[in-house]
Amino acid sequence: MSANVGTPESFRSRTLDVSPSPEPTIDSTTRIKFTWVYVIVLCSAMGLALVAAANNASFHGLNYDNALSLFFLGLACIFGPAALRVLMRDVDRRERLILVVTLGAALYVVKILGSPSAFTFNDEYIHLRNTLDILRTHHLFQLNPLLPTASYYPGLAAVTTGLVDLTGLSIFVCGLLVIGAARIIISACFFLVAEKMTSSALVAAAASLIYAANPMFLFWSASFSYEDLALPLAAFVVWWLGRTQDRTALGSKGRLTPIVAVVPIVAVAVTHHVSGFALTALLGVWWLAEWFTKQPTARRRCVGLMFLISGSASLIWFFFVARPAASYLVGGNIVPAVQQTGSMVLHQSKSRQLFSGGPKIPEWFMLAGFAAFGILLIALPFGLYRAWNLLRSRKIRARYGSSAGYAPIAVAMAIAIVFPFSQLPRFTSAAGALASRSSEYIFTGLGCVLALFAAQITRRQHGAPRRCSTRPKFSTWCRTLVVAGMVTTVFLGDVTVGTTYSQVLRESSHPAGDPWTVQPDVINGSEWARVHLGINRHFAANFIDSFALATYGEQDTISGDNVWPIFLEDTLNGTVVHVIRAAKVSYIFVDWQMTEGPPPASLGYYVSPYEPSTGGFQALPSIALRKFAASPCARLVYASGPIQIFDVARIENGSCVPSAAGTAQGKRRSP
Repeated sequence: MSANVGTPESFRSRTLDVSPSPEPTIDSTTRIKFTWVYVIVLCSAMGLALVAAANNASFHGLNYDNALSLFFLGLACIFGPAALRVLMRDVDRRERLILVVTLGAALYVVKILGSPSAFTFNDEYIHLRNTLDILRTHHLFQLNPLLPTASYYPGLAAVTTGLVDLTGLSIFVCGLLVIGAARIIISACFFLVAEKMTSSALVAAAASLIYAANPMFLFWSASFSYEDLALPLAAFVVWWLGRTQDRTALGSKGRLTPIVAVVPIVAVAVTHHVSGFALTALLGVWWLAEWFTKQPTARRRCVGLMFLISGSASLIWFFFVARPAASYLVGGNIVPAVQQTGSMVLHQSKSRQLFSGGPKIPEWFMLAGFAAFGILLIALPFGLYRAWNLLRSRKIRARYGSSAGYAPIAVAMAIAIVFPFSQLPRFTSAAGALASRSSEYIFTGLGCVLALFAAQITRRQHGAPRRCSTRPKFSTWCRTLVVAGMVTTVFLGDVTVGTTYSQVLRESSHPAGDPWTVQPDVINGSEWARVHLGINRHFAANFIDSFALATYGEQDTISGDNVWPIFLEDTLNGTVVHVIRAAKVSYIFVDWQMTEGPPPASLGYYVSPYEPSTGGFQALPSIALRKFAASPCARLVYASGPIQIFDVARIENGSCVPSAAGTAQGKRRSP
């Protein structure tokens, strides 16, 4: 971790050359070739145009399969040329870095083209509510009905709010700017960290490509979510400590450099729980590795101090400030995931069929996902073998002057080994999200390990004749083309793994069934509720509509787990009355599009995963929603399009009991 970055990647032997070498300059044989940069940018622009056309076709209700094919062609135009160029030999490291950052930015624009005017992902509404609350109250830690834990990690909302106050721009625009800056930070820092670990810009570029191919990078990592700000900050901490560690160990000139790391460490701790613990674990392993390899005390003291600061900040915030986080993270996510995975492994429960649910999925879409996993799984043993040979190489001592260089490679190997096992939860219903979201962390080590193998393939064969260089150069170019094609295949395949088939493109402006994104009619009804009913009213709504009510309407929506019988029962019976009173429901937000088709494929339910199935792909029976208008105890206060809002305060306070409840036959009672 102590060497200067930028060593040229001239592989002269079968062992990765990690010996010291001067950095290339503009006047050297490996200078930045801006012609290539312009070509890559042009290809990216063409790819983005195809992506925009595909989203536009989907939005206007044209053939979805054809639009999806156009979308993936656009992705290939963005990723493929950039991958080919950065994997070529004799490319200046600065050009590789520029292209890696450009690729990250272009893929971020892909997400924006799918949501060009507003946030549409479910988690984005959670943090939009946090931001709105801070702007309205000028205080942190307001109740967030969508996810109470999120309000105790206000880092993203606080930064966005500050930018809104500073610039006067909308929350949507400021959110895009914040996450866009975070995307550039993680793209650059990951490249620099990988380069420092391997002493090769070529390997760093390959590692960056593989990391960008993780299932969450295209959409999830580009969303307005707290993890997408915290993870880049954590990457910055790792890069900064690796860059300044030697200067800190040398004396007084570097004593102030660790202070720069403290601010982002604390920012990570107050922005996202998992990222804070992941950074702490990495710093702890780093410190232990340097302790075992007997590094100078001053050198390992810096990492040890940052480890203590990160661990203390994360634990204190987690247990003493963000108190709901423990039950949400452990009881609500980790424990059920472990239980279901263990039950499946022990054959106590059946595994979930992959790519199931929703409309019929084309075979090529599924095969792309399996191909991506297959390539990674086949390449993993070769990457581990390459990394092991690197650890055994004596040249690593020449590079680092000691055994300090073993630590980062060993840590990357340990993370990469976890990859096959991390995919097991995908075969369960509750743990699939855990497997997907863990890829953002696992691909950090997996990318570095597989990049060593990829770099070995692209180098010139040992002993190739130099007198006639045409054949060796052609062979090297072909191998580079094959590797770039394989990485591009992994990227495209993992898009199908990380995103539901029906949600890759923008939803139609007139969805045939129950929509998976918030619709304009829902937004209008939510804004009406804010203006005419006031804010923080207790609403019951389906899962998707609750996001609009909590943000555009600033209402306190009640968890669907507590109110789903209200929507699924055929009459206002005793069960419905009990639920309304127990959950203190004042208003019911009815969306008749639930009767137009089955629930979204990515959910499998309308209100809560605990609700009983409506029977395969059948829509909700209309009688379940007609019961509100038929009861004198429910007063219709808003109706527009498919949206109705009913005031059920009299049922909640007991002043009116519906006849179907079996008591009082609908007779009004005095309060």
